[in-house]
Amino acid sequence: MALTIAVHSAKGGTGKTSIAVNLAIAYALDGRKVCLLDMDLRGPTLRTFFDDGSSEVPFWVNDLLSGKKGINEVVMDTGVDLGMAGKVSVAYSKADIFEIRELASKDRKWQSNALKNIITGKKELIRNGTEVIILDTGPGVEYESINAVAACDLVLIVHSSTKACSECTEQLVNGVYKSLNKKCAIVDNMHHCSLDDDTLDGMRYGFPVIAAIPCICDIAKRSGEILVLSDREHEFSRAICDIKDKLGRIL
Repeated sequence: MALTIAVHSAKGGTGKTSIAVNLAIAYALDGRKVCLLDMDLRGPTLRTFFDDGSSEVPFWVNDLLSGKKGINEVVMDTGVDLGMAGKVSVAYSKADIFEIRELASKDRKWQSNALKNIITGKKELIRNGTEVIILDTGPGVEYESINAVAACDLVLIVHSSTKACSECTEQLVNGVYKSLNKKCAIVDNMHHCSLDDDTLDGMRYGFPVIAAIPCICDIAKRSGEILVLSDREHEFSRAICDIKDKLGRIL
């Protein structure tokens, strides 16, 4: 059975993209065929994990959403050698100021068609044998992020321990996730508080908290590194693998 996960957060700076990338690789290391899509069209950073920007990208997620290209034309091989049967493909969003400005002017009809194009692309990926689709969304309630949430089977909410993030997440839960009847799980990232039963494996907003990843200083220094691939015994890598296993039980 194929699985589509939207990695979402109420605020920026929660480490959402790093979790999405490492989770995709963790599934692939299990031998799964994975596709990772950059749905953060206003602040795309997914490409920094896989190349230095010098390689040619023929088509972008932007082209998929607008209906100019199909999913098979947009998705590329990451070139990551996993040394086993698993594989990760990726589709990037265009980090271009003019594209980002144009996106802000799109109306509701365009966004509605974009959602249809995402769902059509998802179905095509599944027909082609993709087992896990991960949507790395932008934070908050921009249309393209909510479209990704609408198209997924489960929302992985990446949460930071700030009052602003908590308040905004609660609004998303009540205004978006529950309205769309979505299954959700919470990851507390860069967690500063001591762990107790009320946090790890507890419930918040009616959803399970499946991981509390502590604030780890060397993560920032290793920005762009895929830790589950380069350092599998790292605390962050072990947390990602634990998240993967728990998501399987939720679904």
